[in-house]
Amino acid sequence: MMRLLIYIIFAILAQISLSASTNKPHVINLHREQYRADNKNWSIGQDERGVMYFGNDIGLLEFDGIEWNLNRLPNSLIARSVAVLSHKTIFTGSYEEFGRWDRDISGKLVYTSLSDHVDKALFKNDDFWKIWVTNDHVYFQSFNSIYVYDYNEVKRIPSEKGFLFLTKVRDEFLVQQMNGPLFSLKGDYLEKIEGSDIFNNTDVRVILPYQEDQYLIGTATKGLYIYDGKEFREWNKTLSGVLHATELNCGILSSKGIYFFGTILDGIYQVNVEGNIVDHISSANMLQNNTILSLYEDNLGNVWTALDRGLAYIQYIENMSCYTDPTGNTGAVYSGVYWNDKLFIGTNQGVFYTTHDGLKTSDALSDMKLIEGTQGQVWTLKIIDDVLYCCHNKGLKEIHKNLSVSDAFSIRTGVFNISEATVKDQDLLILSTYSSIKIVDRKTKQVYSPGQISEPIINAQFDHLGNIWLEHFNRGMYRCKLEDDFSGFRTFSYYGGNNSDDLPYKVKIFKVGGRIVLLGNSQFYTYDDIANKIVPSIQLNKCFNNVRNLKQIIPIKDNLFWAVTSASIYKFSYDGYEASILEDYNLGRNLSLVNGYENISILSDSSSLICLDNGFLLYHRKDESRTNAYLLSPYLESMRTYNMDGNIEYKDIAHFSEVHYDFNTVTFSFTSSNAFASDLSFQYMLENVDKEWSAPQKISSVSYPRLPTGEYKFILRTVDNLGNYSDTVEYGFEVLAPWYQNIWAYMLYTILIMIVLYIIWLLILRRYRNLHLQKIRLRETRRLKVLTNELQQEVEQKSAELLTQTSFIIQKNELILKIKDIIDDFYSKNKTSALIPLYQKINALLNNSMNSEDDWKTFLIKFEEKHTNFFKKMKMLYPQLTNTDLRLCACLKLNLETKEIASLMNLSVRAVENSRYRLRKKLNIQPSQNLNEFFLDID
Repeated sequence: MMRLLIYIIFAILAQISLSASTNKPHVINLHREQYRADNKNWSIGQDERGVMYFGNDIGLLEFDGIEWNLNRLPNSLIARSVAVLSHKTIFTGSYEEFGRWDRDISGKLVYTSLSDHVDKALFKNDDFWKIWVTNDHVYFQSFNSIYVYDYNEVKRIPSEKGFLFLTKVRDEFLVQQMNGPLFSLKGDYLEKIEGSDIFNNTDVRVILPYQEDQYLIGTATKGLYIYDGKEFREWNKTLSGVLHATELNCGILSSKGIYFFGTILDGIYQVNVEGNIVDHISSANMLQNNTILSLYEDNLGNVWTALDRGLAYIQYIENMSCYTDPTGNTGAVYSGVYWNDKLFIGTNQGVFYTTHDGLKTSDALSDMKLIEGTQGQVWTLKIIDDVLYCCHNKGLKEIHKNLSVSDAFSIRTGVFNISEATVKDQDLLILSTYSSIKIVDRKTKQVYSPGQISEPIINAQFDHLGNIWLEHFNRGMYRCKLEDDFSGFRTFSYYGGNNSDDLPYKVKIFKVGGRIVLLGNSQFYTYDDIANKIVPSIQLNKCFNNVRNLKQIIPIKDNLFWAVTSASIYKFSYDGYEASILEDYNLGRNLSLVNGYENISILSDSSSLICLDNGFLLYHRKDESRTNAYLLSPYLESMRTYNMDGNIEYKDIAHFSEVHYDFNTVTFSFTSSNAFASDLSFQYMLENVDKEWSAPQKISSVSYPRLPTGEYKFILRTVDNLGNYSDTVEYGFEVLAPWYQNIWAYMLYTILIMIVLYIIWLLILRRYRNLHLQKIRLRETRRLKVLTNELQQEVEQKSAELLTQTSFIIQKNELILKIKDIIDDFYSKNKTSALIPLYQKINALLNNSMNSEDDWKTFLIKFEEKHTNFFKKMKMLYPQLTNTDLRLCACLKLNLETKEIASLMNLSVRAVENSRYRLRKKLNIQPSQNLNEFFLDID
């Protein structure tokens, strides 16, 4: 019989993963301050992605399995009703308001009022309590009217007396007239159901399908009825009485064929098709309150409950039945067995039992009976040779079939465990006690107490070599060889317990195929009998690589085992060569194993009892073909980008996106189907940024700040607690280059660089040209300097020649004049007729020498060589000058004195002075100006 595991969530849930179905409820109370636990929750819905929606006192709550999001209605109205069309569209009803929520590109829900298009006077002071969605229409029901929305416009279906609750059963809509009969909604009109007047003066709270074509109708005060389409008949008066006393308020038919009825006064009743109560969930077993406002079954077959204060989550664990006792009357469970059609459990308060039928009741654990004489700590219950042994704090006890109790053997100490062994053809019982081990010969009943080791031993196992391994209660272990008479240990070795052998301080032992395997600090070891040392078990460590905090290993049969952690259990196979996990169950936060003494008792090949600190789980293997569930790929919800100022842009994740370089901080939001129930985590990687997958995280968004320019691919997958991965979801985008890095900018940069290089080239060329010109000029300067020197030398030479020539002429003329004076003086003194011809001839010769044109030509040639074009320039400037004037100008140019000029020109000084005077007039020279300086200025 299926029972339930329930999780109470105070408006926001933490991460709890229970992987399948269960049978009997337990509760977890979780609370986070941003959504108060005392908020009322009115209605529940779920979309195709598994996202849950809750109509709440503070708005529309949205839960993706990782995070909660609050969507507030206009004026912060209460969300009375919720209906889900798809992940993109949600409908809500409130006080004088109903409308739709549409998910925008950012992944957020945006509200649009539909009631704004209707006369609000028609539903003044009215709430919308029910919403139903079909492919063609959406029905909003208040106490006064029903409004039909065909996704284009809203129409009203009125009623004179008003409505209670509109209910959809199969494909038919049924509604009760306020305190009146039932009606069937046919299109836009109501048709009365004959015979339904029996519901006058009561409220029809629940209408559910029953069998194939009937209806189960639940009322607030008149109980339950079955309607077969023709008549109404009362159904299960006992159940009707219970629901009448607790005031039925809501109900659903689960996919497992179980009815859930929520009441105002006493929580939830689970009822089978015969009308028998199979379970009762209330504040007595940790439901936070008893007022149930709404029930909803999700796509995994688990049930969400909207309460007057918070939310409850009822989740099935496959193959499990849960029996817990919140009051703690039975105590922590350490062991259990089936014997003589009874279930016995050993607790820290004694041994309790119940019959098989007793397990079917809703209070099975509370109804268990204590066996007198077993009060105290019970460690292990075990059946050997159809004898039920109880390993007790007060020794080893035997429970007889009449449930009487006696001491088995004479142990005189507490016993932890008992096991069977055959040594040298002797059938033995090995007792792990508070003071070492004791060995009982099953045939003679003799008890042996080996010496040497007087310490508490919690477990003892023989290996294939005949060694007995003793697990210390708190530290390490021993490998021993017994004496033939069992009086002591021939040899023993100690391992662990800080023994400097690199083994954990505390180890657990179990046996696989006759060989001992050790567990410590979540690592497995095995004994290498050839090398006589303990080595790591590669296969088991690889198998449990993603499992942490392993506590215990319990053999089931053959090569099947249970592995236990503080909050999870794993069924695995190991034959000494290969290991693989077959099943895994997360027990959540409220189902706690006994800390430090975690245990699972094997009831049969297909049944196990998981010991809890406040009860137990019964495991029943039914589906042998079960494999681990395939993980669905996650959904990428939205992509948003930010700039440095905090501005946001959203991208369409249906297409490849281009991100502006200013908005290069990127955030991805994502979800996964059933992330909450399946205890899924996310792994992500951004190509070209991340080198490997991220660690598994329970998050719903991730950000990458300040991404550089380039193309990227975001890859996302889900992972479970065993390291199984889903297929990946990929999304590509590109962070665009800034304007100064695009192709046009690069073309501009290229052009500018070419221009700059050209300018640089021109400058370099100019510089080299200048350097070349400087070299040429330097070379030319040197050449000109040489030439100037040569010319200067030539000028000086010409000047010297001219001076020489001038001096020569002057000296010659002066000499001739002196000679003439001498001759004149001689002639005057010796004047004779004979000398006259000679005197005249000499005089003529001297005069001719004084007026030699050849001397002037030579002088002028020399003068012209030094002062080129002087005469031409003078003639051009002063055309009135005569040759005599030009000769005088040449003499003045040479800065000759008047006497020298007179001698040169064979004139008297007076004549020269007159010529100078006339020349001044011709040249129009002022009297104050020096005539020689005038000619010096003329080139």
